[in-house]
Amino acid sequence: MYRYSQQMRQNTANLRLWNRILAILLILAIAGGAALAVSMNRADKIADKARQQLLSRVRACCADARNLSEKLSTSVQSNTALQLAHIRQNIYAMDQLNTVAVSLDGESGRIVPVEALSALYEDIDTYFSIITTNTVSVLEIRALMLNHLIALQGLLSD
Repeated sequence: MYRYSQQMRQNTANLRLWNRILAILLILAIAGGAALAVSMNRADKIADKARQQLLSRVRACCADARNLSEKLSTSVQSNTALQLAHIRQNIYAMDQLNTVAVSLDGESGRIVPVEALSALYEDIDTYFSIITTNTVSVLEIRALMLNHLIALQGLLSD
């Protein structure tokens, strides 16, 4: 008589079918994992590119503010307030770009330290109060603001 029964042959066929299904599922899982890895890599590249663009914009704003600070005259002139306003615009732009970076990456994404921005805002406010009262020389505050901007540029170039 025949050694294997009909049921055993059927079980072997079912086992082969299950093996094929599992092999197909394994291949799909591997392909899905590879696709996920590629998309994560692409997302990381996009995040790095966004961070680099934010950093380059902050550097440009800092350089503009420094150039404008260097052009400030040592005496109070009619255009000094306008020049201070332009410097404040650049500092505000750095502040806003910094806020965007923090929103994207959390506190670790901060480009400009809060202390640096606070010091620059304070320098501008002091400078403006000096030119409105015209009581003290602006040389000291001009030098201080320039030193803060130079230090910030050095920090951003790293």
